Amino acid sequence: MNMKRILEEAKALGAQIVAWRRELHQFPELGLETPQTEAYICKTLDSLGVPYRKGVGGHGVVALIEGRPGKCFTWRADCDGLPVVEQTPVDYASKNGCMHACGHDTHTAMALGAASLLMKHKDELNGAVKILFQPGEETGNGANAMIADGCLENPHTDFIVGLHAGSIAPHDWPAGTFGFYPGAFMSFLDSWQCTIAGKGGHGAFPSLAVDPVLIAARVIDAWQSLVSREQSATKPMVLSVCKVRTPGAAFNIIPDTCVMNGTARALSEEERCRIEERMRNMAELIAEASGATAELVWTRGAANLVNDPAATEEVVAIGRELFGDEAFLRVPLPTTGGEDFAGYLLKGPGTFLLMYTPSSHGPTPQHSPRFEIDDGILWRGAAMAAGSAMTWLARHGR
Repeated sequence: MNMKRILEEAKALGAQIVAWRRELHQFPELGLETPQTEAYICKTLDSLGVPYRKGVGGHGVVALIEGRPGKCFTWRADCDGLPVVEQTPVDYASKNGCMHACGHDTHTAMALGAASLLMKHKDELNGAVKILFQPGEETGNGANAMIADGCLENPHTDFIVGLHAGSIAPHDWPAGTFGFYPGAFMSFLDSWQCTIAGKGGHGAFPSLAVDPVLIAARVIDAWQSLVSREQSATKPMVLSVCKVRTPGAAFNIIPDTCVMNGTARALSEEERCRIEERMRNMAELIAEASGATAELVWTRGAANLVNDPAATEEVVAIGRELFGDEAFLRVPLPTTGGEDFAGYLLKGPGTFLLMYTPSSHGPTPQHSPRFEIDDGILWRGAAMAAGSAMTWLARHGR
């Protein structure tokens, strides 16, 4: 396969990829409820002549580009947004109160670009390429919903690759650089809710109440030692309290309950179980010492993402054939970010890459209302998707 030709065709498609991305950016949808995004993807695939199945796992779309009989390479692109009100100056900013603040609009546009490239070369494919347009990544349940609806079958997926754009990679990397990490790369995606039940009363007479807010503050403070004092400094772990609320409270009412919500992240099952047990134990004991009770409800989300080392090595080698050795750099450390792409990797070999796409005025954090990217380099992601699919099938497809 002519790698130079793929790069040239991807570059030529760059303006169209930008246009797709900027249209998608204007109507982000949440979780599994992405009907407008699904319709846009289907309309675009129709214009490209790409066959697809829609309504997969809700509003997911599975595009299928078939060449000669052989194995199946799969590329995944997530497509949901976040409940964030956009605060960027761009003229294509979202107006619906949600935002593509994690770059999933770019993933979708790059995947559409890859579909366009692959259709031009379908007769050269030693097998089939599936492209998964997946909702529900931010809620952690989209991959499993699509898997349950058969997205990895008919034809069976033999190898899968995903990519995340944005500013997750080290900020001293050149724009357009790809990042890789063999082995355990991303955390479990767990959430929790802790309810402290005290005794409500008048704010002027706290001695007659059991204040759950004060107890919650003590619990939050104590929990921080689980990471800073009980976890090895060389093993990433995060415990974040992201929401604290007091149902039915007012400025002069000590409430009956205080409810905390947050997330905990770890890279091993042992650490995952330990932090849940220790959080529960500390909350219950601190509450009991103050005459209250504590209940911790733990919700297990996506598994930790573990890249197959051999698959990662092969994909990186293909990428370096496309872009040169310097375009693929190893990520220094695993991340406590979570990714439900992990669900696909539990089913077979594959890997998950990063692509550094800072804005023209520097990197902005994912999930921020000011998140921006340089969409002028998205053609590189489309080239990587198409090039890796064609090369992998050329080597393994028949």
